[in-house]
Amino acid sequence: LAASACAPETVIRRSAAIPGASLPARVGGETHRGEVRISGHVNAVRGDQVELEALFPEEGDPGVFIPDFELGGSLYFGLPRGFEIGAQVLYASGEWQTPNTVGVLRFPRGLNQDVLLGGVGFRWNLPLRHPELRLSILTELNFSNIREAVFVRDGDTGEYGFDHAEEELFFLPNAAIQAGWEISPDGTWSLTPYLVIGGQRSVTNVGFDNNLASLDDSTLEGFGVFYFGLGAEMRYDMFAFGASFYYPVDSVELIDFGPSLAFTMSGIFGGWDGDRAPEPRRYRAPRDRRDDPRYDDPRYDDPRYEDPGYDDPGYDDPGYRL
Repeated sequence: LAASACAPETVIRRSAAIPGASLPARVGGETHRGEVRISGHVNAVRGDQVELEALFPEEGDPGVFIPDFELGGSLYFGLPRGFEIGAQVLYASGEWQTPNTVGVLRFPRGLNQDVLLGGVGFRWNLPLRHPELRLSILTELNFSNIREAVFVRDGDTGEYGFDHAEEELFFLPNAAIQAGWEISPDGTWSLTPYLVIGGQRSVTNVGFDNNLASLDDSTLEGFGVFYFGLGAEMRYDMFAFGASFYYPVDSVELIDFGPSLAFTMSGIFGGWDGDRAPEPRRYRAPRDRRDDPRYDDPRYDDPRYEDPGYDDPGYDDPGYRL
């Protein structure tokens, strides 16, 4: 109650449920040509970060609920030339969300506060001359249906009552560049530490509004979030586990996604053996004709089939090739 008293007594209060700041689903090691990667994610595990200004919101500040963590999954396919394509989804229950500041009212009973984000994704593993160095470009084209609850203050009692709800579909892309180093001593397992830098789009609103004329107007709008971080993925046979630490930097006051963690567990199936034409067989000419594998051929002693190179002075040269 004391904390709520620090919030401005505006005529209108709005509460929106927004996705957290998350890394692309396909950070980590490569999915090779012909492989299918199925992954489970615990993304955007947000660290607690208390700021004094969050206790004293002002008119015009946002009022949003941010997930403390999100659960998700992804399915990606390895294509030729280092490309990967797939889809991903992230989900956060309303029970897993925390308001960005004091005075943000919870959704009324019966109004869904859950957050669902999903879309298609692409990854391009750039071909490099160095065998261990990895450089990748990751892109996600995500969508999320953002819900917002609007409350109006009763002038007599001073209490807020639910007025109406709003929904708006937002395009929330996410793009990053990842640089990594693959360590694979014997080929049966590999460890890929990496650095990642990127940005994504999120959603804000006007949570504390004193303009009653704007009651029916939507204040939801997008804004940019920049992030940087590091992580590692370990792969053994058809299994892979990855962990990342990253720090989102947002451009809106009172929306703080905080330092975050992401964990991924993957199963990798299939693969392409690279059935290329065999290398041409090379062998040294035998020093003795009886050592020649063609010696048992009935045509071997036929002058018409005699190897003209036998009388060549270079025949016994170790560097000679048939």
